[in-house]
Order: sequence, then C-alpha cells, then structure tokens
Amino acid sequence: MLLELSIRNIALIDELVIEFAQGFNVLTGETGAGKSIVVDSLGLALGARAGREMIRTGAERASVQALFDVSDCPRAQEMAAELGAACEDGLLAVSRELNANGRGICRVSGMVVPLSALKSLTSLLMDIHGQHEHQALLDPDRHLGFLDAYGGAEHLARVQAVGEAYRARMRLAGKIKAALKDAQGRERELAEIERQLAEIDAAKLRPGEEEELESRAAILENAENIRAALSQAYQLTYDGAGSAQELLSRAAVAVEKIAGIDARYAALSDRLREAFIAAQDAGYEVRDALEDVEGDPSALEKINARLDVLHRLETRYGPEMDDVIAYGEALRSRRRALTGGEGSVAAWKKDLKAMDEALKRDCAELTRARRDIAQRLARGVLSHLADLGMGKTRFEIAVEPEKITATGGDRVEMRISPNPGEPLKPLDAIASGGEISRVMLALKAVSADEYGVGAMVFDEIDTGVSGRMAQAVGEKMAMIAARRQVLCVTHLPQIAALADRHFVVEKTQTGERTGSTVRALDDAGRAQEIARLVGGAEDSPSALEHAQNMLCAAEKRKEKLRA
Repeated sequence: MLLELSIRNIALIDELVIEFAQGFNVLTGETGAGKSIVVDSLGLALGARAGREMIRTGAERASVQALFDVSDCPRAQEMAAELGAACEDGLLAVSRELNANGRGICRVSGMVVPLSALKSLTSLLMDIHGQHEHQALLDPDRHLGFLDAYGGAEHLARVQAVGEAYRARMRLAGKIKAALKDAQGRERELAEIERQLAEIDAAKLRPGEEEELESRAAILENAENIRAALSQAYQLTYDGAGSAQELLSRAAVAVEKIAGIDARYAALSDRLREAFIAAQDAGYEVRDALEDVEGDPSALEKINARLDVLHRLETRYGPEMDDVIAYGEALRSRRRALTGGEGSVAAWKKDLKAMDEALKRDCAELTRARRDIAQRLARGVLSHLADLGMGKTRFEIAVEPEKITATGGDRVEMRISPNPGEPLKPLDAIASGGEISRVMLALKAVSADEYGVGAMVFDEIDTGVSGRMAQAVGEKMAMIAARRQVLCVTHLPQIAALADRHFVVEKTQTGERTGSTVRALDDAGRAQEIARLVGGAEDSPSALEHAQNMLCAAEKRKEKLRA
C-alpha cells in the first residue's frame, strides 16, 4: 500500500508531499492543473522512463520518493533483502533522482540499485493504468500480454521457458547460417568483431560501475562544501568551546548532584547523561565522515576520464552500460560461431531439428494453457461487465494458431458484442470509448481478484463514461478498494463522491512562476469540489446542497457495497 509520495522539482512542482489513505483515493482538478504530473511522478518512482524535460525549469536536480507498506507482501520484502535494502517496520521507500544531464540514480530504502531491479520490485507493489494502456487494449497485438499476465506466475514461467527455447533455437540457426558464409566474408566479419571486442574488453566493464562513479564524482565535486558543513557540525557537536556534548555533560553533572533527592531528578539526570553520550557518538560519526571526505582533484579527474570511456562505449554500443556488456557477449558468441568451422554444421543441423520438435511440443502445451486461461478470464470479465451496466454483452478471447515466435505459436484477440444480435468483433471495431473504459476496468478488477498487487492507479479510466455508467464505474473501483488501495484521477463527480480520501490538484501563480499543488479536502472542501465537478458554481447553495446529497448517498452506497 502506498503511504506517501514526495516530489521535488518535477515539472510544475517545487516541493510536495502527498499522504494517501487506505482504500479509495481520488484526485480531481481543473484541466491543466497538473493531475497527470502526480501520476507521472509516481510512475517515475516505480521505474518509468525519465527525461530531462521532467525537471522543473530552473532546477538542476529533481527527485521523487514513494513510501510503501509491504508488511503483507513477503515477496517484496525478500526481493528488497536480496538488494541489500531493509524493510523496517514493514516500510519500504523507493526513489529516483534525476540530474540535468538526463541521468539518474535509483534507490531502495537508501540503497543504490539498477533501474531494472527497481522495476522488478515495484511491479509487486503497484499497477498503473494510464492512457497508454487504455489504447493498448485496442491493439490486438497487445492482447497476448494481457492474457499471459492474468495466467499468473506459473504460467508466465512457462511463457518465459518457451521464449528462452525459441531464442536458443534462433541462435543456433544463426550459427549455422554464419558458418555457411564464404570464407572471405567470415574473415572480414571476424576482424571487425575482434576490433570491437578489443575496445570493449580493454575497458574491463563492471555492472553498476557507472552509477558508483557518478555518485563518487558528486561527492568529490562538492568536497569543499561537504567538508565545511561537517567541520562546522563537528565543532558545534563535539570539539568546539561550548559544544553540545560539553554543555550536556555539565548539565548532567549539575542534575546528578540532586538525583538522590527525588526520582524525577534521577530520571532527568539519566536522560541528560544519555543525551551527552548521544552527542558524543554523533560527534564521533561526524568526525569519521569528515575524515572520509576526499578532495583530491586528480581522483575526480580520473573518475571523469573513466566516465568518458564508459559514455563513449554507450554511444557506440549502448544505449546503456548493460547493453554494452550484452553486446560484448553477443560478439563472443558470434566469434565462436564463425570460428566453429564447416565440420560443426552437420551436428548443429541435427541439434536444430531436435530443438524445433521440442519447441513445437512446448508451444502446443502453451496453447492449451492459454485457451483455458482465456475462458476463465472471459467469464470473470463478463461477471464484472454485468456490474458495469453491460450485462447483455458477449465477450470472448480467441486463441488462434500463429507462426512460432518468442511468445509461442498463438495470436490472441479480444472480441466483443455489446448488443444482443450483433456478431463478435474486435474491440477497436465496435467498442465506444465508454465501453472500452468498462472493459479495461473489468480486466483490472478480475486480475485484482486473483493476482492483484497491493495498490492500483487508474488515470482517466472514466474516458467516455457519464451518467449512470459513471456511478457503476465508481462503485466497481470502490469495491476493488475494499481489498486493495486504489488511486484514481477523475473528472466525474459520481466517482469522486465515492472516495475514502479526496485530493484536489490546483495550479498556483507566484509572480511569473507557475506551479501545481495538491491538498487533501475536508468534508466542506469535498462538497465544494463535487459542486464544481457537477458543473455548478462551487459556492452556489443549490450546487452545494446537491453535492452534499451526492456525498451522503455515496457513503451509504459504499457501506452496502463493502458489507
């Protein structure tokens, strides 16, 4: 469950902390107020792609941190422990920091981790549905991913095994093709491979080195400021005249003289003595930190030179360092294939035939599993669609034969018939925006029932929805929120009225500088915001009365839904 989101210098936001509640959280606000910035910031903390354009104009750095309660997610705790990050009291903080050069640092409870590790961890904590996923539902090529995701961990492991077998098959086929090249062409390719490998191997690359060097460079670049701050802290805490530890020691000695008179004085003496010891310890730590500060310009020069080497390799073989390392491994594999000689081709062809037969068997099993999952998922979607006012809808997920690739030998397509008597057609051919929103919500709801993560975000899930259907969509999210934390960006009063906690996003103007802020609403504020969403003046007595009636009815409806 997401407890808190801290944003600094992201887009229009200077500094902002949002404390979320358990259950149904709603964000509303005028168009352009910055609602999408909040969702984008959360996505950034979870590992979404970042660009320098996200940094607030005039700022050199930006950061975002999300604090989660993972006490009921043992797998997340295990993964965090594997990364060396502690989960104290079941709390886990994930963060991203961006700098002006477009690079960033990922942390889990303060530990620097690769972006891929951050994504793997946060995928266990939160699922964000935004407009991109809404559009993905209209693309049949993306339906296979929806289906496999619903299949669960065991099914995904089977899909991954098929993908690995396919890639192994393609690598062997590539080796055979390469081995059959003419000798002159092979020699030219080998020469180029050796040149590139020599450049990569000479760098002696190590995963995570780039992030470590950038962190060390930041300390070296700011060594003077760091040393000055720590030196001042050391003087004030421990070493200077009238330091904290000296004053606390004198205070402790003074009270010790009267400690025998009353138990309260004895306790006060103990507290002062503890404070003196704590100040001493802090002084030691500040001193140690001061001694560790490096200010060697030559060390910084060496680090920057090393970073230049890494950046040059990323430019040529990247874009990321992991890609450069992977490219080097691919070159070695290719070199082995080219130097294998014609004598290995016959054996390789025999192995390729065996791999093809095994892959066909595995794909056939995967197809059977997908058809079972498709039937189960379709039944679940139909059940939720009935709650969303689409009780007469027909919905199926077709699994049809396709050329074998890394995802298996299937083509998956969701088909729908919203009205009785109409044939089943692809979603993009028949479904309206409101129907697509409800289908997506039904998919998310049925997934939440079986495999859902602890928190779900819906950004503009109500596209094309209004009236009674807006009420149905809101009630469905409120039902999900009884079991999972839900965050929803909406413009519909019917949905906002059902919230357990309501935030409003507002645009601010200070001089010539525009910003965005978020505040939690009390009961009176909720009524005003609901009145605005309805379309009336938020201070109109009739609009406020209507909003208050909506809120009262929503509370009663929530109690009934969650009973």
